[in-house]
This record gives sequence, C-alpha cells and structure tokens, in this order.
Amino acid sequence: MPDEELRLLIFHASVGTGHIAAAEALGEWCGALRPGSEIMKKDLLRYAPKWLARSVRSSYLAMARRYPWIWERLYKDTDVRSGVAARFWNGLGRGVSRACLKKLMAEVKTFKPNVVLTTHFFGMSALLDVWEHSIPIYFVATDYATHLLQRDPRFDGWFVGSEEASRQFRADNVPSCDATVKNFGIPVSRSYSEPPDRGKSRKKLSVGDGEVLVSITGGGIGAGAMDVIADSMLDRKDWRVEILCGANRSMYETLRDKYYPFKNVNVCSYVNNMQDYYAASDMVVLKPGGLSAAEATACGAAILLMDPLPGVERYNCEYLLEHGAARKIYEIRRTGEQVEELIASPLEIQRMRENAKALGKRNAARDIINWLIESLNEGMNVV
Repeated sequence: MPDEELRLLIFHASVGTGHIAAAEALGEWCGALRPGSEIMKKDLLRYAPKWLARSVRSSYLAMARRYPWIWERLYKDTDVRSGVAARFWNGLGRGVSRACLKKLMAEVKTFKPNVVLTTHFFGMSALLDVWEHSIPIYFVATDYATHLLQRDPRFDGWFVGSEEASRQFRADNVPSCDATVKNFGIPVSRSYSEPPDRGKSRKKLSVGDGEVLVSITGGGIGAGAMDVIADSMLDRKDWRVEILCGANRSMYETLRDKYYPFKNVNVCSYVNNMQDYYAASDMVVLKPGGLSAAEATACGAAILLMDPLPGVERYNCEYLLEHGAARKIYEIRRTGEQVEELIASPLEIQRMRENAKALGKRNAARDIINWLIESLNEGMNVV
C-alpha cells in the first residue's frame, strides 16, 4: 500500500490526560513509520455542547480528587452487562452522542479515513451505529484492565495493555477474540522507546552524587495526597523531593507556597521530560493511572503506588504488584519511612527496577501502527 493511502483517524476524549497522551503517541509513531500518511486527531468532547463537555470533565476531576466512592459506584454499576445502570448509561450515552456528533461526522466524512483508532469510548456507540462494517474501528486501551463500555462487540478489534485484559474479552465470549484482541501494551510516546540513561538524567536534573531523589506524581491531572507524602520526608535533609503537579494549577500554586521555605522540596507544574524524572529517581511515588504506570515501567523506575482510584486504577495497582514491579503505600503519612527502608535495600530496589522494565512495553504504539499497516496491506478488514 503506497504511503499516501494510509488515512488514520484517531479519536480521544479530553477527560484526564492519559487518553490524549496515547492518541498523541499513536499519531507520532504513524508519522514516523509512514511519513506520507494522513493523520487526523479529534477530541470527541469538543463536539458536545460546552455545558456537557464541562460537566464530564469537571465531574471526572471531582470524583478522582475528592469523591472516589462515587466513581467506584458508577464504575461498578456500568461494568455489568445485565445491569440496569449499564443499560441506562449506555442508552443515555448513545442518545447524547448521536445528537452531539453530527458536526464531527460531517468533518471526518471529507477526510475519508481507511482506519480508525479510539482511546476513549465517549461517543463511540453512535459512531459504531453509522460506521460498523464500513470502516475498521479499533479500541486502544490505556489501562491494564478494560471496562464493559470499551468491549463493545461492534469494534473490529482491540489493543489492550495486559493478558488480564485479554481474559476479560474471552469471559465476555467476544467472537474470535484470540484474533481480534492484541496485547501490545499501553501506547506511550516515542521518547520512551529508548529509556534515558540514569546518570545522564540525574545530571540533567542537577542531582548531586549520592543524593537521594524522590519524585512524587499524581499523573497529568495532579491527583492524590502528594502533600501528605512530601510532609513525611521533610526531615530528610539529604534527600531531594520533587512534587510534579501536572496540569493541576491550583495544587501547584498551593504546594509551591507551602514548601517554599524547605530547600529539599521542589514543586513543579507540567514538565515535558518525565522520562528523566523516572530514570533519575531513586524512588517514584505514583498514582497508578495507566499511562503513568506504562511510562514509569518503560523507564524501569522503582515505584511506590499511592491512592488508587476505585475501578481501573485499583486494577492497575494490583497488576503492578502482582508482577513485582511496584510496592504499595498503606500508611501514606509514613511514606518517608517506607522509602528509607527500600533505599537501604539496594538489591530490592534493583529487583523492582528489573521487574518494571520487564513489564514495560515502550514500543506499544509502534507495534500497534505496524500491525495496522500490515493488516491493511493484506487487505484485512478493508471493505
């Protein structure tokens, strides 16, 4: 297939940051592997009424940061195929997306994609109603487990982050799932394809010889009790503590002012070189969002997990623990002690790093794009 014939449409939804980052990674690798390809990326929420998009984003952030018990109930109620809640939310989502996405349909019609990827399920029910069996549409998971709304059998295939996710499809009796569900991993940026050298990253971040570096990150949305964790390390004067607030501007400003007098604590907003923090840190304290976990494992970081959100983050946490790639924080106010104990055991730190690196799939986005190219070349799923 000539390069110019690949017209890839990538959907995401601006809820959190992981879905966006995965979409960017897929587009980035597509451009690198097929420079002549045409790529269109669309935020599905941009085509919803402003009040609805604002409600979806703000309610997600509120639940993630303040009301996780609401999120847990919503997640469980919609993850049961026979449940009343699942039917209600699926029907509501289909009705809303049909009404909202007319403008999107008009725009992408002129693009004429020959393959579609989506990293979020918002609006996809309505799109599948229109495009099923006419354009190959694939769902790309951004966590180690999947939700029922992501396993809509009308998708032509799925790219998942773990073998555990593949088992969910087999449990659902998805037809031919051994052929249609591919465990390539969670797609991360091309910058993770070659993990940075630890020594070079420490030099970039001006970490002193023998200095202990602990990075605390709540992912792109800046969630989690990062201040409580930092408080547990204030008396470690020979440590350097980096608090990475992501896009949470309010948290950044609050913590910047709070920790201004402490020379061993540095507060950052969004950074574009997270791979250096993962590589340089003696310990990374992480909220287990799928993309954050995938990036950290790609760099072989030693990981402590904090505040998993009920639902998929809890599954992510369990997956990392099961594979020995991380430890969990049980008493968040004593995190400093736990970090100190681990650092005093270099063999355990090395084991964690090796397990993380073995689990990380730093070329997942490349492998997804390569599979699509090969499939299109072979005429698979092309009408």
